[in-house]
Amino acid sequence: MRRLLFGIAVTLSLFVLLAWAATLDWRSPFAARQHLALNGSDFRVVMGGASQDANRLRIGAVGDDRTALQTVVLNGIEASEYRSLRYRFEEFPHTLELSLVFRRSDSAEDVHVVSLPWPGNGHVYFDLRNVAQWKGRITEIGFAEFPTPQVVPPMQGFKPFTLVDAALLSGSWHGDFAALFTDWLGYWPWSQRSVHALGRDTDTPRAKSLVLCVSLAIATIVLWAAIVLRWRGTRLVRLALIGAVVGWLLLDLQWHAGLRWRHAATQTLYADFDWPDRELHSADSDIVQAARELKIALRNEPDTTRILVHAESSFQQLRLVYHLLPMNVAVLAQVVTASREPLPDGCLIVVYETEGWSYDAQKRVLQGGDMVLPGDPVLQRGKLLVMRYRGKP
Repeated sequence: MRRLLFGIAVTLSLFVLLAWAATLDWRSPFAARQHLALNGSDFRVVMGGASQDANRLRIGAVGDDRTALQTVVLNGIEASEYRSLRYRFEEFPHTLELSLVFRRSDSAEDVHVVSLPWPGNGHVYFDLRNVAQWKGRITEIGFAEFPTPQVVPPMQGFKPFTLVDAALLSGSWHGDFAALFTDWLGYWPWSQRSVHALGRDTDTPRAKSLVLCVSLAIATIVLWAAIVLRWRGTRLVRLALIGAVVGWLLLDLQWHAGLRWRHAATQTLYADFDWPDRELHSADSDIVQAARELKIALRNEPDTTRILVHAESSFQQLRLVYHLLPMNVAVLAQVVTASREPLPDGCLIVVYETEGWSYDAQKRVLQGGDMVLPGDPVLQRGKLLVMRYRGKP
């Protein structure tokens, strides 16, 4: 009898935990009562090229900035009445990122963009309730597809795919739970934290943490074992350890599944190239080319010459540092912040594709932000500006 009560208590508790994670409204019906169903053929092409295939839309080309965009104009729907998005694509490449785009009547000129999980080949659900911009009257929605930034070479990322259908759904148990499992188990593009963390690193609002919910589930099972089964001491500790191991394995399997999916994108891009060619086909080929130009221009510099790099973004800085190795290279901002000593006289300052930075030939100074650095120009070509710092008069 105790075991039956234990099973019922655990089952109900885990269901409540899932409902809490899904932010379930208990008053909602099991299935959505309102559907705004859209076939792929209902969408018009804004960027790129496509053709209709029965009720589907076959996207066969990209437009400006290697982006494809399809939208449909709505007759002003209330965002509060639709809290789930369902969409389906076929043959969607691993190398593309997918976003939802929409407009509101109160800001018709503004386009709101939200990153979505990879669609796979089945229906995927997304919870719109936590999207701050999803409010008021929605006048247009659509999908944008583009190569994953900083990961996929823009010239290689696109392959044809099909937009099958999409729908906006009112609140329901089915939609809330489906959106939760998509959030937990869906695939997201590479990011700087992808290798060592679950989920994704985007601005998209997310559900309750999978790690937190697994931990709470284990604690709940142990608690009911102590209350209902009256386990104590060694038995309870053994149950807690088994739960921790099983939970760890489940989380590790989910992390591994995401890593395998991301690895599939890498294979798609680089499997046909040998190692030297892979560097030329990387997403930052312009940075690779800049680093090669620098190495050629500075080939006669002593190995001890300090080279300090500054660029528009941290990604560009770190990638340029990486491609310049094994030269004595570092990030300019980090050296200035971390060191109380002045910059070494004769060091080289490299500025790459940075607005607001320029060299004043009359004053013989490099100016940018709050920095004014005296020195002599060494190289000015395209996106590169190199100066030898002269700290001493």
